Amino acid sequence: MNILKTVTRTTNLIIELTFLSFRVTLSVLATGFRCVIPPFKKSLLGETVLVTGAGHGIGRELAIKLGEMGCIVVCWDINKDHNLHTKNAIVDAGGEAYDFVVDVSNRIEVREAARLMRKYRVPDVTILINNAAVLMHKPFIDHDVDDVERTFGVNVFSQFWTVETFLPSMLQNKKGHVVAICSLCGVYGVAQKVTYCASKFAIRGLMNGLREEYKSKPFVHFTTIYPFYVATGLAQDPKYRFSWIFGAISPEYAAGEIIKSVQRNYNDYIIPKWLYPLNSILGILPQSSVDLILNFLSCKKSQK
Repeated sequence: MNILKTVTRTTNLIIELTFLSFRVTLSVLATGFRCVIPPFKKSLLGETVLVTGAGHGIGRELAIKLGEMGCIVVCWDINKDHNLHTKNAIVDAGGEAYDFVVDVSNRIEVREAARLMRKYRVPDVTILINNAAVLMHKPFIDHDVDDVERTFGVNVFSQFWTVETFLPSMLQNKKGHVVAICSLCGVYGVAQKVTYCASKFAIRGLMNGLREEYKSKPFVHFTTIYPFYVATGLAQDPKYRFSWIFGAISPEYAAGEIIKSVQRNYNDYIIPKWLYPLNSILGILPQSSVDLILNFLSCKKSQK
């Protein structure tokens, strides 16, 4: 009897492993197919999109482009004048937009802004783009408590507050998309940006956890964006070899790529997209090899 049970369990395990191998193979083939022929873009017409940090940089470009596409755009920023300027640019172009002054690191302000949106009859948010961020470029030992708290407040805690505020309505309406503007600093550590890197690693964990927790709710999508370097003035221009690959990209270009990733419901998206192969290679190499490659790439061109 025991022998029979053992044989049965072994047979079942072999069948399960065979089926798993088959499904994994199909998944790899499907992913390869999508690299050649990407998914169809969904229409964003009529979507209510909330953009944090909409007053400047990527956030401003996102808000304006989404307004041009027929979205109802809700602009959040701590800077009243910059935020109003973005809202006015959308309205002047014939779009519909709202502006709210919000310190997204403050949970009470986030909740109050959401209450005001309901008061002004702003439609339920269907796409949440967590873009607001701060970066302090300095050695780790030079950071004080305020630096660390401010960085995590804006870069990390704010995303907890916005997601907890707007995700319930997405689940109730069975429609929604949460987008986090992370960074490749959330994948690779960078000197002089330790606190920033730590905050972006946290966002990566937050989004991966949310995606896993709500994978049974396919009508809500989670997209994490990993820009390399965008010329927003937030960070110093890194010096890398091969500037045609690692040079700064414009906020306008970044915004366009982010919108494409939302339309195609990607889980993760690197900007610029031609860094995907390098990231994939680095992901399978030992850390010592990764360090050698990154050190080579970060060297300045020799002077002739």
